[in-house]
Amino acid sequence: MADKIVLWGASGHARVVADIVRASGVYELAGFLDDLHPDRADVLGGREQLPALRASGVTHLIVAFGNCEARVEAARAAVANGFTLATAVHPSAVISPSARIGSGTVVAANAVINPAAHVGENVIINTGSSVDHDCVIGDGAHIGPGVRLAGGVRVGELTWVGIGAVVADGRTIGRKTMIGAGAVVISDIPDEVVAYGVPARVVRKNV
Repeated sequence: MADKIVLWGASGHARVVADIVRASGVYELAGFLDDLHPDRADVLGGREQLPALRASGVTHLIVAFGNCEARVEAARAAVANGFTLATAVHPSAVISPSARIGSGTVVAANAVINPAAHVGENVIINTGSSVDHDCVIGDGAHIGPGVRLAGGVRVGELTWVGIGAVVADGRTIGRKTMIGAGAVVISDIPDEVVAYGVPARVVRKNV
């Protein structure tokens, strides 16, 4: 019998993660948690349900919402309540045997992770994105749909790279930074800023 898993989150991203869980066939989906709408018919409740779910035999959990800082905080709470953070990989994703993927991370449909890439914990590698050889993706980052990271790119913890962005080889994007949709990153981007455009330029602090 498959281990039971609960998804913390019940928005559109959580539905995507649920499809990945069902398609992979590794876990039995027990349901959703949602702190914002715990009374929804398809939701088991909020974070207060964590102890009862663990006691009932649900062993695994994925935090399934997009806010990077909130996702990492929730993952810590789940571990503190005895859950194991699961990794969900869509069957259509292509992952090199030499790539490393941390616990709690979600790899969506048609994503590619190439040799010697290192993806941290509680990361989202979203639909159709590619992470090339020797990239390093920090814990809690979100690589949006259709993003292209060339070889040797480094993305800091809690950083969000928007849909369709392209990052040239060897570039570094700092911690807690936001890269706008469709941006082309050809130079390093520092910590805690918002950058967008072609080429991407820093426009303000990320506060």
